[in-house]
Amino acid sequence: MEDTSIRRLIRSIFIALFLCAQAVFAGEFTIVKALKFSAQAPKLTLDLYLPSPREKPVPCVIVIQGGGFSSQNGQRFRGFAARVAKEEMAVALISYRGRPRHRHRDTLEDLRASVHYVRSVAGERGIDPRRIGATGRSAGGTLAALLAVNGGPTEKGGGIQAAVCFAGVFDFVGRFTDEEQLALQPRREIKIKSNGEWIGPPFSSTNKEWLEASPITHVDSKDPPVLFLHSKDDKTVPWQQSRDMHQAMKAAGVASEIRLYETGGHGVDPKGANPMLEMIAFFRKRL
Repeated sequence: MEDTSIRRLIRSIFIALFLCAQAVFAGEFTIVKALKFSAQAPKLTLDLYLPSPREKPVPCVIVIQGGGFSSQNGQRFRGFAARVAKEEMAVALISYRGRPRHRHRDTLEDLRASVHYVRSVAGERGIDPRRIGATGRSAGGTLAALLAVNGGPTEKGGGIQAAVCFAGVFDFVGRFTDEEQLALQPRREIKIKSNGEWIGPPFSSTNKEWLEASPITHVDSKDPPVLFLHSKDDKTVPWQQSRDMHQAMKAAGVASEIRLYETGGHGVDPKGANPMLEMIAFFRKRL
């Protein structure tokens, strides 16, 4: 019995040391790195940004890096994640599969898996599983919206409670058929090709895969609140994408909000405004 107890003690110490080795302390929060979260794609990892222990569980925001719908490891968005974590919210900075080897359904599966993982560890990490949001820029904004409107039921890992989308594409068909949007997109042939590489078949306004990949086709009254942020001088994704998605959600009775800026480009960095503060205020209100 004594040998068994000693072995258990040694094992517990080893596990504790291993977990500490994963953790990086960064002032207001701790980063727990390289946590595997997907059974379908075991190489995927996420980093958890955890604020100092609180009396009550905190909300968590899934941060989704953009990058033309190609596979991402999330690390370019570490500053973005840290900014959210400083507001006493947990953050899951995720990796995901994308083009050229994977299609939109694989990416959505990864998003859902990240939410499911966060909920599964919420109790031990001081996270409130009922208050999970998502945010991202460009392709990350698209994916945050897709998670909001097509994330699946809560018990299966979906069902986030809010999303903030910076300069995302929400209607892949409208992007390449609407004259107003086409006029704002130089090099649109390249964009059709890259979007199609992620979606699958060649572009068609009636193709079910192009429609399925578009968040706007999934909007219904059960969707969570979403904030859209976009600059009108964006030459990569037309600002009308956010306008049209916002209008579709409002028509469905969803508590959607939008902020449009005259300047700021695709990075949504306008003069005289702070979209990051808008995002933080929205998450504080909705989560």
